Amino acid sequence: MRIRKAGFSEELASLVRRLFPGSEPLFRDKDSYFIAEEDGRIVGFSHLIEAEGRMLLQGIGVLQEWRERGIGGRLLDASIRFADRKGMDVFLKVRPDNPALGLYYKKGFTLKKIKDVYVLERKRKN
Repeated sequence: MRIRKAGFSEELASLVRRLFPGSEPLFRDKDSYFIAEEDGRIVGFSHLIEAEGRMLLQGIGVLQEWRERGIGGRLLDASIRFADRKGMDVFLKVRPDNPALGLYYKKGFTLKKIKDVYVLERKRKN
């Protein structure tokens, strides 16, 4: 399994549509993407956007058949390291029933706001 920074590709867009049916992903040149690859096939991704002087984790996902192997954690680690190198905190918005909440807490995110959507934030390490 290889995790690497990547640019936009139709294969990445196809993966996002498969993981999040009914959504139409918005890809911008200035955004940052990390992908998980196995045998040249993308099996997971993370998507970061600079927003409000921080990095917004816009999305993260792993194909169902590749879950429970630590891939999401590795993608999240790569995203956090990237934000740390840029000197930025990371935040994300998730629904309270998101199964990845435990992963986010394990990686140092804390709950900042509660409404219909949780806002989690991870302060960079100095």
